[in-house]
Amino acid sequence: MAGDGVADSLLAASGVLVDRDEAAAAEDKAGEMGTVRRRVVVTSPVASDAEDEDEKKRAPRRPAGRLLDSSIVVLALRRALKGPAPTLDHVMRFLASGSGHDKFWMVAQYFTKIVVWVLARRGGKSAAERVRLFSSLVADYRIMIRLPGLLGMAQAIRHCEQSPAPSRTLQWLDRAMNLSLVCYYPLEHAYWLGAHRILPLSDRAVEDAGYWSCRFWAAWVAMQFARLGVEHRQIAARRRRVLTRGSADAATMQHELDAVDADARSWKIQLLINACYFPLTLHWSVRGSTFPEVAVGVFGTVAAIAQAYNVWQATA
Repeated sequence: MAGDGVADSLLAASGVLVDRDEAAAAEDKAGEMGTVRRRVVVTSPVASDAEDEDEKKRAPRRPAGRLLDSSIVVLALRRALKGPAPTLDHVMRFLASGSGHDKFWMVAQYFTKIVVWVLARRGGKSAAERVRLFSSLVADYRIMIRLPGLLGMAQAIRHCEQSPAPSRTLQWLDRAMNLSLVCYYPLEHAYWLGAHRILPLSDRAVEDAGYWSCRFWAAWVAMQFARLGVEHRQIAARRRRVLTRGSADAATMQHELDAVDADARSWKIQLLINACYFPLTLHWSVRGSTFPEVAVGVFGTVAAIAQAYNVWQATA
């Protein structure tokens, strides 16, 4: 036993042997650490889930409505860009035509006169002046693009003679109306070129050219009323012939009545346009006219929209 004690003492001194009490304490300590480790291992997933939940609560959430709205916008954009666009194509055909291009700017020219009147009444003098300048610029542009107007008149005169109207009355009315426009265009060109100092004309000569051009235009408008009266009688006569002719079948009769109705609708639009132009041409033909500018805007806007409708239908 003593030898065992000496041996144990030597082993302990060399670090090979550890005291039993120390070994027991170390084992107890190791057991406690193991328990702690086991507890950490067991409880760590629960803590991680709690932390994830806290992060989810703290993270900003995008409302479901916004997600839906953005998805709808994206789908609409994809459909608009990839699919056919018949309305856009129609608009481009309308603007590409000479008449459609002019009517677009005509609406802008006359509608802005109404805007000027509204702004002036509300005290927006500065804004009203800017809009007025824009309206004047558009009017000047529209006169400029009518400079080749005599070429169109030459074509209209040839068509009038090569394809006569259905009656002698209408034929002579067409000739007189063409003559009035042949006088109108050169006078308007002289007015515009003189106003811009391109032609060496006096202020009085420029003013006279403007008034006389509008007087020839007013004569055209007056003759257009006469022409519309003749056309109205012809449309009524065509309707009576279709309704009183008993030999045609129902389908043919309906087709002919539809054609008469289409001409009647076109006649009503032309009457509206002419009725709007009549006070305007009289106003521009009389020196010192007191016709209000807002009324010019109203009549001009209605005439412009009606003519734009005709061009829109023609370019469908």
